[in-house]
Amino acid sequence: MMKKPTISVIVPVYNAESFLSRCIDSLLSQTLQDIEVVLVDDGSTDSSKAICERYAANDNRVKIVSQSNRGVAMARQAGIDAARGVYSIHVDPDDWVEQTMFEEMYAKAVEEDADMVICDFMVDFADRNYVASQEVGKCEPDDCLNRMMYGKIHGSLCNKLIRSDLYSRYKICFFDGINYCEDYLTCVQLFIQGVRISYIPKPFYHYDQVVNNNSATRRYTKETLQTQFRFFGKLCEILNGRQEKALSHVISVIAFDSYYNDIFSSAEFSVIFGRYRKDFLKSKFKLKRRIALFLAASGFMKCARKIHK
Repeated sequence: MMKKPTISVIVPVYNAESFLSRCIDSLLSQTLQDIEVVLVDDGSTDSSKAICERYAANDNRVKIVSQSNRGVAMARQAGIDAARGVYSIHVDPDDWVEQTMFEEMYAKAVEEDADMVICDFMVDFADRNYVASQEVGKCEPDDCLNRMMYGKIHGSLCNKLIRSDLYSRYKICFFDGINYCEDYLTCVQLFIQGVRISYIPKPFYHYDQVVNNNSATRRYTKETLQTQFRFFGKLCEILNGRQEKALSHVISVIAFDSYYNDIFSSAEFSVIFGRYRKDFLKSKFKLKRRIALFLAASGFMKCARKIHK
């Protein structure tokens, strides 16, 4: 049998021609060379697939998975299904990573026999960047789940090295049609299984806020809210009665996203969010924001705007 690579790096690719090479170059130049890079072409209509094929022809560590366009969740799932590495990690095509990321995260996993290793990351803008430090605490899975739901740990898989066989062992999967926080749901599924967690307080991953103007996380529409509600419904289903107080905060974050982007009328907002008014008061937002959301969900949007300026 062929030896398994140490790490499988899964890259979901869709119309990423203008920044994909930077991402792949950062993966192939890692100090840990025993990796495979799984490029999942999700039905790209630009030259992304040709770029993937060029890298695969020049480096046998690169493999390509092609599928018709099904969204990022199913692209990630296809990558996991194809991955052979002992550990795996996801990297988005508009981002890039520091050269020692995989070596240091894998060393930490071996040292502490960890199922998951979390690191910090950089958020890069055109004129500045900052370190997004993860408040992991004691690395207990229930506590990490709670911290993630309150926004102290990021819900991305891009800063988490994960033992690959956990996906099959615990039947952890991505959900078709949920392409908002799809990786967050995977983290939730892992945390509730009591996985062993380690943390490295170093920002290896670069989360680029500039190059991809089409990123779904940077534009808000009415369809965005529908996707958020699908995510929230699945989150409640997975938790099955756990973390009820933290769920109040999660739905408050979703509501504030809608409130901030101001694409619903006062009447529409109250119809959509009226049943969550009590949840808004239980969130960990500052008092003015909690009251503003409560008023907006009660049909008093003008009053809400005056309070929360």
